[in-house]
Amino acid sequence: MKNYRIHHGGEVIDFEITHRPAITKRIHLEIDDAGGLQVVAPRRMSRRSIQRALQQKAPWVSRFLLRARARQQELTELQYLDGECHFFLGRKHPLEVRVKRGRATVEAVDNGIRISVPEPGASKVEGALEKWYRRQAQQIFEQSLQRFSQAANWTGGQAPPMRLRKMKRTWGSCSSSGRITLNPHLVKAPAHCIDYVIAHEICHLREHNHGKPFYALQQQLYPNWREAKAHLTEKGHIYLHS
Repeated sequence: MKNYRIHHGGEVIDFEITHRPAITKRIHLEIDDAGGLQVVAPRRMSRRSIQRALQQKAPWVSRFLLRARARQQELTELQYLDGECHFFLGRKHPLEVRVKRGRATVEAVDNGIRISVPEPGASKVEGALEKWYRRQAQQIFEQSLQRFSQAANWTGGQAPPMRLRKMKRTWGSCSSSGRITLNPHLVKAPAHCIDYVIAHEICHLREHNHGKPFYALQQQLYPNWREAKAHLTEKGHIYLHS
């Protein structure tokens, strides 16, 4: 993949350009695992126009990189060991790992998450924990989905079909057929963030874009959405990684 470059003061910023079907209007900035800048742009934009747009916003691009790399440094490789903390509903919970005969079990206890596995090994603990997160997400998301569907007068009081799918950057989506897809990692975030994402997607059942009518619906359905969105913007990378 070809590298491109812009300048900001004495700083040289290299980047790569990629495309994604969902990106149709605006340029999005991301960083890869090595901290390199990835520019996701609509296919209709030429390489020259992308480079020109980024050069015009070079101070903003530089600030983005600084913040994104700082967030990346906050992340540590998970070991799935006894005592290691993992998020659930916005709080850190230490793992209580036990090796015990029988099938693997996971339960939330007062002071942590208790995991019993039939044999030692990080992969065994990780697998059991991931299945537990998924079960919790299914239950918690369905309850929130039902609650907001009843509050939204455009749903007829009926919750739309929902599925779970792990995604690297997205919390949820709504298809043109009305099916809502949610990221099971969202269950690691506080409850008000879960409610915000689900309310957001329910609004997309009525308004498929992010125009003024959409935000009017969202304000009506979940007035505290700005606070939840800000939390996910600041801390979401931790929930997606953990």
